[in-house]
Amino acid sequence: MFFSGIDPTLTVEKLQTAQEGQFFDRKSSRLASRDFAHHLSAFANASGGLVVLGIEDNGEITGVSLEKENEFRKTALDHLQTMPKYKLEIIDCPLTSGASGKIMLFHIEANVNEIIKTKSGDAYLRVGDSSRKLNSEQLSALEYSKGLKSFEARTIDDATLEDLDQRLIQKYVDVLNPAASSHLEVLKGRGLIREKEGNYEITVAAILLFGKQPTRFLPGARVRFLRYEGIVAEVGEKFNLVKDITFEEPLDQLLISGQRLLESQMREFQQLSKDGVFKKIPEYPAFAWLEGLVNAVVHRDYSIQGDYVRITMFDDRIEFTSPGCLPNIVTVDNIQTTRFSRNPMIARVLSDFGWVRELNEGVKRIYTDMQSFFLDPPVFSEPNGNTVKLVLKNNIATRSVRRIASQIPAWSEYWKSLSPLDQAIIFYIANLDRCTPRDLAELTGRSRPTVSKRVQQLIENKILEEHSTSPQDPTKYYTLK
Repeated sequence: MFFSGIDPTLTVEKLQTAQEGQFFDRKSSRLASRDFAHHLSAFANASGGLVVLGIEDNGEITGVSLEKENEFRKTALDHLQTMPKYKLEIIDCPLTSGASGKIMLFHIEANVNEIIKTKSGDAYLRVGDSSRKLNSEQLSALEYSKGLKSFEARTIDDATLEDLDQRLIQKYVDVLNPAASSHLEVLKGRGLIREKEGNYEITVAAILLFGKQPTRFLPGARVRFLRYEGIVAEVGEKFNLVKDITFEEPLDQLLISGQRLLESQMREFQQLSKDGVFKKIPEYPAFAWLEGLVNAVVHRDYSIQGDYVRITMFDDRIEFTSPGCLPNIVTVDNIQTTRFSRNPMIARVLSDFGWVRELNEGVKRIYTDMQSFFLDPPVFSEPNGNTVKLVLKNNIATRSVRRIASQIPAWSEYWKSLSPLDQAIIFYIANLDRCTPRDLAELTGRSRPTVSKRVQQLIENKILEEHSTSPQDPTKYYTLK
């Protein structure tokens, strides 16, 4: 059952088991009031969300005593310079021990016009599943950005409930809680629509997420896919554009369509695996390109209506270009470890749909997955100060089909006869472009002399080939023969 009068999708079980993240945290009532103030500041300064007090990290319901309830009620007044906007619910709830008790639900709104600081002058920001204290540089960046309201929260004057697709809204309700009372209450609970004098105001986020035709109100809310034959975009007689497709759908459906199209465009290569078998693998790790698509759609600046998201695919790379600079305190240098959502309402809904990762897992995993495919690291840039570009390179020149198995009779038996070090050496050389002696020593964790001795033996066995101008050539590297 659900019991919240503010968010009809909440259940006791959900509060106990939901993963803590950007929009949700649970805390024991043993938490000091001063420390709870840090979380109020963090959620208010970021994307808002829910903090429940009286439930342990493991889901055990221990409740909140009357004394702690009064203490938490006064937290904002006692420890913060400015009152954050939140709604408080006190819920009677059976404790895990069997006794009766209560828990506290703080529904915290994102504060868009000022920074919520403690009385000591510190400010916190919700980043993934933690509330982080901001340093002076981060605080300055946050203060600058708070001068503007979020574009996604703006209402569209001529949009009505009739412009929203009820089937899409029902899909969302089914994801959250099929027993929720009404579509309107769910949308209101997420801040997507607002009731004013008996009428409903429709936000930009609601149109992007659930609009029947989002581009009617927001012409730039589309994704264009371009596929070129070759490694450069030619014009005139050499014009080499072979595919040009545009998606103009609500964001969840747009991501589904984009994912299907990109999957259809991925080629396969053969790569030597660590068990000595040549296996087919896609030219890019699936997570990397899908996260590139999701980030371009979720974190773009929708106030820029003269531009749209572009995905451009060449033989040797794929580029994701998104309107708007990196949001807030995120930079090209800290993008793996820092998160701030320009569009928190959109991010929250798409997180519920399963598209958005909240713990910086997404960007970090792009790096690790590209590395696992022996590909160059992803390249993030802001080419004109108002655009974010992600480039994934597939290194097609060195990932052609290997013919080693046909060159060596009984290859599988030969592989089994090799030592683990020899197998590792062949594995790395087969999958790395211009694998050097230094690379092999670092990758295998063995000394240069040891590795060199084994490499020389594999060269004599006609498995490897050395490329150098002299024995001491610093540019020496190895390939499969």
